[in-house]
Amino acid sequence: MTRSLAGFVEAHGRAMLLIVLSFAVAGVFFAFQLPVAIFPQTDFPRIVILVDNGIAPVDVQMLTVTRPIEEAVRIVPGISTIRSTTARGSTEISVFFRWDVDILNALHLVQGRIAQITPSLPPGCRFYINRLTFSVFPMLGYSITSPSRSQSELWDLAYYNLAPRLYNLPGVAETRIVGGRPPEYHVLVDPQKLNSYNMPLTKVTEAIRSSNIITAAGMLQENYHLYLTTVTGLLRSKEQIEDTVVDMVRGTPVTVKNIASVVLGERPVYNIVTADGRPAVLINVLQQPDGNAVEIADAVKREFASIRKTLPPDILVNTFYDQSLLVRDSISGVVESILIGLALSVAVLVGFLKSWRTTLVASIVIPIAVLIAIVCMRLFHMSFNLMTLGGLAACIGVVIDDAIVMVENIIVHLSMGLTPAAAARSAIEELTPALIGSTLTPIMVFLPLVFLGGITAVFFRALAMTMVTALLASLFIAIFFTPVLATWLLKKREGEAVADQEQAEQAGEGRWLRWLTVRYEASLHWALEHGGIVMLAAVVILASTVGLYYQLGSGFLPEMDEGAFVLDYITPPGTSLQESDRMLLHIEKFLRETPEVESYSRRTGARLALAIAEPNTGDFLIRLKRDRKRSLEEVTSELRRKITTAEPAIEVEFPHILEDLVGDLAWSPQPIEIKIHHDDDKVYKDIAKRVEEWLPKVKGVVDIVNRTVPIGPAVNFRVDLEKAQRAGFKVQDVADLEEAILDGALASNMIRGDRLIGIRVRYPLKDRSSTEKLEALLLTSPTGQTVPLSSIAHIETEEATYEILRENLRNLSAVTARLEGRDLGSAMDEIQRRLPKEIALPAGTDIEYGGLYKIQQESFLGLSQVLLASILLIFIILVFEFRSFSHPIAILAATILCGFGAMLALFVTKTTLNISSFMGAIMVVGIVHKNGILMLDAEQEFTARGFILKDAIFHAGRRRLRPILMTALATIFGMLPLALGVGSGAQMLQPLAIAVIGGVTVSMVLSLLVTPVLFYQLRGRGL
Repeated sequence: MTRSLAGFVEAHGRAMLLIVLSFAVAGVFFAFQLPVAIFPQTDFPRIVILVDNGIAPVDVQMLTVTRPIEEAVRIVPGISTIRSTTARGSTEISVFFRWDVDILNALHLVQGRIAQITPSLPPGCRFYINRLTFSVFPMLGYSITSPSRSQSELWDLAYYNLAPRLYNLPGVAETRIVGGRPPEYHVLVDPQKLNSYNMPLTKVTEAIRSSNIITAAGMLQENYHLYLTTVTGLLRSKEQIEDTVVDMVRGTPVTVKNIASVVLGERPVYNIVTADGRPAVLINVLQQPDGNAVEIADAVKREFASIRKTLPPDILVNTFYDQSLLVRDSISGVVESILIGLALSVAVLVGFLKSWRTTLVASIVIPIAVLIAIVCMRLFHMSFNLMTLGGLAACIGVVIDDAIVMVENIIVHLSMGLTPAAAARSAIEELTPALIGSTLTPIMVFLPLVFLGGITAVFFRALAMTMVTALLASLFIAIFFTPVLATWLLKKREGEAVADQEQAEQAGEGRWLRWLTVRYEASLHWALEHGGIVMLAAVVILASTVGLYYQLGSGFLPEMDEGAFVLDYITPPGTSLQESDRMLLHIEKFLRETPEVESYSRRTGARLALAIAEPNTGDFLIRLKRDRKRSLEEVTSELRRKITTAEPAIEVEFPHILEDLVGDLAWSPQPIEIKIHHDDDKVYKDIAKRVEEWLPKVKGVVDIVNRTVPIGPAVNFRVDLEKAQRAGFKVQDVADLEEAILDGALASNMIRGDRLIGIRVRYPLKDRSSTEKLEALLLTSPTGQTVPLSSIAHIETEEATYEILRENLRNLSAVTARLEGRDLGSAMDEIQRRLPKEIALPAGTDIEYGGLYKIQQESFLGLSQVLLASILLIFIILVFEFRSFSHPIAILAATILCGFGAMLALFVTKTTLNISSFMGAIMVVGIVHKNGILMLDAEQEFTARGFILKDAIFHAGRRRLRPILMTALATIFGMLPLALGVGSGAQMLQPLAIAVIGGVTVSMVLSLLVTPVLFYQLRGRGL
């Protein structure tokens, strides 16, 4: 069969050239068409339901909104967990599904279930329901500030002028406006004048609402035309609001201007947004899920450059966040690693082959395999991101392996006097089975990843698919194109041919390689004679691997310096916006004093994430300068120390943006999360408080936050039903009046051009600024009786109410924390060991550990399953290839021992075991066993010639020494730029590269010594 294949390749060399060139040209073309992003596009199996129900009390909100929705959506197929947070008038419900569920279909089912129960929910509920992807968070953020304009003017500019211009740009999905105040007309009613007419405040609201309408009355045919007839009382100006008739008193109309003043105002919003120390309106730009982040960012920047030219000079538009910078830096860093790795791999070939022709024939496989992989990426609708480019960078030194072995074999045959065509034919016949087996087996390593769920699959499925396509391309090129190229470029050996194959192998060796060959021959002789000692050494290596594994720290994602970070904060519960603002201005002062900070934005009472925000919570998004002396970790450590010293009442934490993004998507934003369940609310809240006070005793634990969030005090006006009834009031009448007095009642909206401006009826601030003034207010009932509020209601004060956290319809508390200077695994081990001993837990208490630690454990479990499945699949393929058990056992035993090199490299470089380094250890299994296949394939060849077993193994080792060294060194040097962290994007893949380099380095010794010795021992025992 291989003879026929060799004849086919020789006969259709020109066709092979055209096919390869076609793929290469297509790859170059598609390289400029693929979208660019930071991570692969992924639908997380989570649907978020946000419900706004005004300012309803927490317990009422939970009973009337949260629980009915939880119970309604629970029956949707595929749900694994439902988590909820209930606050005043707000509910956030996260519905988690299995990773194999079609999330778009699940979204429709959830929306359908909520639609069914909507009539039974409070009438004022407003919903936001959406699935989560990486694109639900902003990719660009702009701040609009002015020293002379109001917040309503800035909001008006952003909402009606700037945001619509961005929607015209391709790839822009949404522009979210944060901050500012929508403009309104405020009808400020004078209580004394109102009461003098014996009118309740609600009558003013109803008068404006019933006047400001337009309704169609029907159609009228007249004068050969068909007219639409309407009845309208639409208000178009401030004067028309003032002239609105509220009521007739003794035959005289009472208008709004008789009892109130109409002024321009702002919608009451209980948040504060600033940028670089000034009140600001923020425009967050979100991209389409399949958009090109770099192109979209460039288009938005060009649009804002055009916008700036048309704005008045006092309006400043600045960038406070730009994810495209991280995308560009990461992508360019990985591309730089690819190019440097390519150059280093070629340098290895030059050093061994000492000929530009043979080097060209072998190395041309790298760019062509990469271009073919890009074509496949296009076909599978993939993008250029850290994972796909990381796959290309990781395979630089791997895809060349097949071509190296093929070219090295051709050179040997040329040294024996064959023509280039005959040498290529012989190489195809000898090597095709071994190349197919050695390429299919690493593919088997990545195949289980396709079926793996969870966060790990999000990151590494794209990397695996890229590497698989590149490996298949390298196999195709090595068999069908490299021999053709060798036939055309290589020349027949000049002078006398070498008849002996061993002499032919030595013909191209330099002094260094000859010296190494002599030493290897002596080592292999000794190892074969002392197999017991070698096996004992292998056992020691295996034990050392286990020991190193337990010495390594563990984490989830590798740390990346993203050039920006988030500062989350919580001020004491119940703190007013003004007091929170005062404390946070102190933090802003620290930020301005930090030389590495370029710009920042601040939200108080609002959040970057899709989450409920109390008025005492919020975050900063801080952008650092690109050229700075200190790292991100050093900057955050100093800020943490300053803030905790100057403002100890503020709880702060400093999440990394990408880690925070992944955590928010999976609802595990903190590395450490301790969840406490108990049937008694007081018990689990008390335990949470004790856990919060205990956690600082664990070294390295910082940013501790008790997620049992106190909302702050509440003032309840308890209505005396009997007194109220005598005065003509119902409880709803009092509630309507109080709502109108405080925040005001939105009576209607005025149409002005293409804009809606609210008309809000309320009392002036001087009449509603304290509970004493509210109690003293005179209220007029619908029956016309006027009494002070204190005569029909008394005040009850609740010192603190709490947000309600629930998981699978069960209440809980949670305490979260971050780490500084310590790995996640060791910290969690200590917490799990000490917490049950040092904190007395009442009976019935359940402690659960979540956060990124739980995701890490699930990821490690999944990767372990991938590793075991990969080993099993490789073993099956090797049994098919060699038709024995001794060959696969010898190859896989040495492969598993190479894990020692991966663990040792991680230990020496002080790299934690995270999902990136774990993936590197799995890749070692797929890469290093190829050496064993080449070794024992050659053994079969020499055995077939009549050599006894020991001599066949010795000659096989001698024969494969040079190709094994070349492939291993090409892989090491190809990975070296990633391992050194060249470019910011390489930090994500640096642990992977370190593990691979360590494993491949050790494999050079194990494949050349342990594999043949173990095989010899197994054959000696009849396997």
